[in-house]
Amino acid sequence: MTLSRNPAICAAELDGEICLFHPDNAVYLNLNATGSAVWTLLDAPMEREQLLAQLLERYGVEEAICRRDTEAFLAEAIERGMLIEQPSAA
Repeated sequence: MTLSRNPAICAAELDGEICLFHPDNAVYLNLNATGSAVWTLLDAPMEREQLLAQLLERYGVEEAICRRDTEAFLAEAIERGMLIEQPSAA
């Protein structure tokens, strides 16, 4: 599955972290440092595994912890409409 930013989302950096606003449903999401890194990495659409690999390289954390935390963030961001997940082009 390919992850991408929802193009309708407004994003602004505040004190080194990113704040997202969904204008269609007036939902805000304040990202911590890791969520901000995910948002930044998704400047271009990418596969989940690519995203995890880049986060592992950047932060040097255990894979299980990175996967758990990243999956939790992705689930919330997709549920709130901030990120879009689509089948990969074959």
